Amino acid sequence: MVLRIKIAFAPAFSEVHNFNSSTVHTIALPPSLLSRLLFILSPSPLAPHYTPYLTLFHDILALLVLYNTIQAVRHLRRLQWHTLNSRVKGVVYNAIRQAGPVRRKLEAETRALEASLERSLRPPGWNNGSHTGGGRRSLPTEGLAAEALLREMEGFVAKEERKWKDGWVSGAVYGGEEAVGNLMGRASALYALANPLHPDLWPSVMKFESEVCGMVCRLVDGGDPDVVGCLTSGGTESILLAVKASRDRAWAEKGVGKTEGEMVACVSAHAAVHKAADLMGLRLILVPMDLITYQLDLSAMEAAITASTVLLYASAPTFAQGAIDDIAGVSRLGRKYGVSVHVDCCLGGFILPFARRAGFSDLPTVDFSLPGVTSLSIDTHKYGYAAKGTSVLCYRSKALRRYQYFCFPSWTGGLYVTPTLAGSRPGALSAACWAALMHVGESGYIERAGAVLSTARRIAQGVREGIPGIRLLGTAPAMIVCVGGTNGLDIYGVGDRMSKKGWSLNSLQSPPGLHLCCTLRHVGREESFLQDLREVAGEALEDIKEGKTEKDKGSIKGNAAIYGMAATLPAGPVNEMLGTYTDCVLKS
Repeated sequence: MVLRIKIAFAPAFSEVHNFNSSTVHTIALPPSLLSRLLFILSPSPLAPHYTPYLTLFHDILALLVLYNTIQAVRHLRRLQWHTLNSRVKGVVYNAIRQAGPVRRKLEAETRALEASLERSLRPPGWNNGSHTGGGRRSLPTEGLAAEALLREMEGFVAKEERKWKDGWVSGAVYGGEEAVGNLMGRASALYALANPLHPDLWPSVMKFESEVCGMVCRLVDGGDPDVVGCLTSGGTESILLAVKASRDRAWAEKGVGKTEGEMVACVSAHAAVHKAADLMGLRLILVPMDLITYQLDLSAMEAAITASTVLLYASAPTFAQGAIDDIAGVSRLGRKYGVSVHVDCCLGGFILPFARRAGFSDLPTVDFSLPGVTSLSIDTHKYGYAAKGTSVLCYRSKALRRYQYFCFPSWTGGLYVTPTLAGSRPGALSAACWAALMHVGESGYIERAGAVLSTARRIAQGVREGIPGIRLLGTAPAMIVCVGGTNGLDIYGVGDRMSKKGWSLNSLQSPPGLHLCCTLRHVGREESFLQDLREVAGEALEDIKEGKTEKDKGSIKGNAAIYGMAATLPAGPVNEMLGTYTDCVLKS
């Protein structure tokens, strides 16, 4: 059945639409549509009952819109240009690389780069003398004799140790003393099967780890007996765990969501901070550094702090220019805003605590006597002279350390807890670390710290006194001497020329530079380094005077080529290049 309604149009409406207002018009509507119209248009006796709820709903909706608007404005205000620029370039690059001709060209270039890297990493004869063959991808049919395997390994070591033993390498091997190495080798052999995950089986490993942490914490506790530590696999893991602890602390104490937190660090901060932000789901806010001292900009750090900030990060020293950030200033900010402060002292942890007693009273105090510092990382495998794979992460209290633990009480395999990222860990490294610290002792560390600092300062002074085309970047307060180019000198080209003389230096960017991280292997080699640097810089300046460039001579290769290209490309192709390099390293 169809219901009919009659509509009488108002005169004004009729005039506009040529309707006769005196005529009653009939419109047929289906019952279902009519009932909907009546429900919507007619006043309901229940409307007053629902009005308060509708008003509340409108208010909540308005608050949500306002909150999201504020969040959008906040993110736009804090948007960092370099991040936006990198993302836009990445999107464009990914779109272009999908095109057929471009994709084929990139694949060809990748294959060529891989072949070049293969030749560089595995030059002809690199595996000469091997009794086991090269590129093995399967187990030997029959096991090989232990003596034959050890002879082969000894042959590899004899070839590989020449360069670092003679002090040609920046960092990498910080001590290399035969007596300490032999001791650690024997200690490692004794504990080759030990796993700290099972303290009931190897209580002595638990003793080693707790004593290593105790000895390292005493170096930086500032007189506070509550400072505690945890042994990790290296500086990167120490930084990752410090970030995790800060994130979880902010979540527990301030209600900052685990994926909503922000940490503030200088652009000079170690790459491990970026890795931590990526893994922990945090936003990393980067602040600039002073271009004279290369310390972090403290005012910019304070301006970057918000209610979502979970960590302030500082370095003592930084990896690139060796600057020691204003740790006391960052500590004050941490106290003022109630934010965790982590100090990356991975390089300086066994140098700065002994500097004053070694005669270097100009270096600042970096320890828990600064009240805002909540955690501090020290690598025992650097200037602690232990075997690679150990670092200590120190905390102001047990309560703070607990935030780094991973606890899983509902696992079907039983109650589970680990203090670090790894489950099983090599007890051999813990034993070797303990043995190294006990053997060197306090007086040994004072003596070695003095030798390293003296070497670095002699080299820095040699640069200050004048090497044409070379300038010192920063003030070189500790063990790192960083240099850049002047007068049009390509510092990466200088680095490649130094490589030809046998030196292995670290190439840096933003700004371009080279650095030598001084170790015990460089003690007594100061003048040799300076003489070679003067010579290659002089050669490069002569080429510039004659109108020659590395490109003109067809010799732009090595780091000069790699870093020169990286400076002009977006992150996408550079990441492809880095991925190709890593594929070559991992190739079996």
